[in-house]
Amino acid sequence: MRLAIIVLVPVVAIYALVSLLRYGDLVSLPSVQSGVLVLKGNETTKLIDVALPHNYSQHLNFSYGEYRISLPKVDKDSNATTAIFLPPFRDTAEFYLGEQLIWQTAPIAHSRDSMMPRFRYRPSYHELPNSLFEGAELPLTVKIASSGGLQMPEVFYGTPEQVKPYYQFQYWSQIGLHIVMQWLTPLITLFYLLLWWFRRNNTEYLFFALGFACWAMSNMTFTVSSLPISQQTYWMTTVTVQPFLTLFMMLFLHRWYQLKRPYVELIVSVATMVLAASSFALYEYEPTRLWWRFNESALRGYVALSSVYIGYVLVTQALFNRSKSALLLATAGMIGVVSGVLDSLDGMQLLEMHFPLSAHANLLIFLTLCVLLIYRYASALNRSEELQRTLEQKVVEAVALYKKEQAVAHELEKKQALMDERQSLLSDMHDGVGSQLVELITLLRMPSTNQTDIQLKATQCLNDLRLILDSRNPLFDAQFSVLLGQWRARIEPVLQAANIELEWFVECEDSAVTLTPQSKLDLLRILQELITNVIKHAEQATKVSFQCIQNNSELIIQVQDNGKNSKDSVDKKSDGYGLSSIQNRAEKMNGEFSFELTERGGLANVQVPL
Repeated sequence: MRLAIIVLVPVVAIYALVSLLRYGDLVSLPSVQSGVLVLKGNETTKLIDVALPHNYSQHLNFSYGEYRISLPKVDKDSNATTAIFLPPFRDTAEFYLGEQLIWQTAPIAHSRDSMMPRFRYRPSYHELPNSLFEGAELPLTVKIASSGGLQMPEVFYGTPEQVKPYYQFQYWSQIGLHIVMQWLTPLITLFYLLLWWFRRNNTEYLFFALGFACWAMSNMTFTVSSLPISQQTYWMTTVTVQPFLTLFMMLFLHRWYQLKRPYVELIVSVATMVLAASSFALYEYEPTRLWWRFNESALRGYVALSSVYIGYVLVTQALFNRSKSALLLATAGMIGVVSGVLDSLDGMQLLEMHFPLSAHANLLIFLTLCVLLIYRYASALNRSEELQRTLEQKVVEAVALYKKEQAVAHELEKKQALMDERQSLLSDMHDGVGSQLVELITLLRMPSTNQTDIQLKATQCLNDLRLILDSRNPLFDAQFSVLLGQWRARIEPVLQAANIELEWFVECEDSAVTLTPQSKLDLLRILQELITNVIKHAEQATKVSFQCIQNNSELIIQVQDNGKNSKDSVDKKSDGYGLSSIQNRAEKMNGEFSFELTERGGLANVQVPL
């Protein structure tokens, strides 16, 4: 099915295009239907009566012909004008009145006494003032230059009001769209160059822009053949640029279909450069014969081979790549191939068309490519926007799920923290208050226990319970100095009862002291143990100094008494639950503890990291 579309659609399209172009030849105007062909030899001139249009093909690199015609005057008013109209033909013509050049269809250059034509393929229109007519007719000499095949067209005439509508119809129906595209070429080229600049990974935009520019230059025969540019510039831009057109189209298709063929690209690129350089050199050396033969054989042959490869890529991709864009591009490309074959037959005088098909087909190809490129770009933008919307939706869903999971996790953490807090509280009460209550019960069961020991043990049990509650009181979370003040209020009466004076010095920032409830409890128990040791073991102590200083990222606490501590008493405390228990609690907080005897008394140092 796809192969049938690729074959049949181009045939139908070419038939419709030929019918449209031939419809423009149906002109209901009077015309000069006969003329005289002038054949000049070395010493003689031969005149041959011919009917117009007349085909005089010499099958040479350049063909030259000279005709004599008589143009009737259509209005007797000397101030009026007679309009002439030439339908599209490929040659360049000059009209002379005697030896005076009165009109030419395009600028004509001469090289080595030979006229260098410029392709036209376009209708021509001119108005001749009746003042040039000496009678009812105006004798004109028409010199024609052609590249290979030469034809003298019919010369239609009439008043400007009669002739101009036919000229304008053929002008706009056959090449008007090309002229519009020529002026749009810089904008289209710049647009795709900008696309490539911002998306440099998509080099197909670059090669399409370059190929489009080459197509515009190769079709100068339609739009700018009348510009006053040099003959060499004209030929170089219309002929020599054609290999670059096929090169850029090949590179474009390779990127479009993501084909990795570096050796093919290298060979074609080198061949294009060599042919272009050779064309420039031969034009400078001998432009009328040698260069033209090179152009007709090597240059056109290379373009034909390149076109065959491009057609192969288009057809194979359309057959094996099941996309609609590949089928559309292959169909438009085959229209160009068929048009090129027909134009070649016309150039070899095997067909009588005298109007180009390749230019119209190439225009169709580039318009198709423009549509496909814009469609691909728009599709990419739509996919990008759709992906962005999908991504945003997924992000919103992920954030909502994350918040939900965070809420659940936070609730679980709160429950776990509460359970941990309860477990820690139970553990502390079991290890501290519980053990002390067991000891108190044991003392109560012993008949020899005095009231003082029972009261002391009950007081210790109560103090330990208070320490546990203070360490977990939320009021003291960000007020460490208040927690110490609470502890001071409890131990100061005990010290006063033992006739010991308390010196108090605290210097710390509450916001910088962040301790867990367990660490607070351990620290309070250390301090409680140190004060208890002073009361029990510091003989004749009358003063105890308490200092708490925050130093960078640690808390330094010193407790010093002025009592007399013997080494034996210190050793006993170390072996029991005194200094050894303090050391264990300090290590539990990743802190350090030291105790030493000085001349002034015992000195305990506790360092706790924050």
